[in-house]
Amino acid sequence: PGRFRILISTIPRLLKLYLFSPVYLNKYGHTLLEEIINMKAIIIYQSAYGHVEQMAGKVKQGLEEAGCEVTLVKATEVSVEDLINYDAVVLGAPVRMGSIGDEMKTVIDKLGGLWMKAALKNRIGGVFVSAGGYNGGTEMTQLGLYSTLVELGMIMVGYVNDMPGFGKGANHWGPFAQVGIEGRDGPNDDCLLACAEYGKRLAWAIKLLRRKG
Repeated sequence: PGRFRILISTIPRLLKLYLFSPVYLNKYGHTLLEEIINMKAIIIYQSAYGHVEQMAGKVKQGLEEAGCEVTLVKATEVSVEDLINYDAVVLGAPVRMGSIGDEMKTVIDKLGGLWMKAALKNRIGGVFVSAGGYNGGTEMTQLGLYSTLVELGMIMVGYVNDMPGFGKGANHWGPFAQVGIEGRDGPNDDCLLACAEYGKRLAWAIKLLRRKG
């Protein structure tokens, strides 16, 4: 019994050593505990009718449930210089005439300085969009956002066909909403579920990248 109590009493100290010790620092100087608790993501979105904002909230929920600290910011209010402070950058945009909404395009146009410095290299990237219907430019807009983040050197995270909501609320590129031509329908349950699951997958990718880094 005495030896057992001694063994039990050493567990908290060993755990503390393992979690905090610089012996276990990864490439970026993070301890094992910091790999888990210091994950940071920013979601930048444009939303005229509240649909993309609703999706952004669900992506945020998924990220937070997986232990990630999340900043949610409108495209008109973001400072692109701040993006270097995040492990993941997620863009949410409406489809406008088959392409990316104007406010998000303005954000993209400001990213040249970060591109010149390769400042976002090896960060995690993700996208989600809202359109009137699936044939209204959903994939074109997703790919337009993807191409921007890839050009910045980011590692893109898609959506897998065995995940909840695939087909009705997400495709391989990420979550999408089909809200009708006049925008009256709003994101369906499959879309919102997919957004939350996407957030969890993004957090998983951050953890994986840190571990491998």
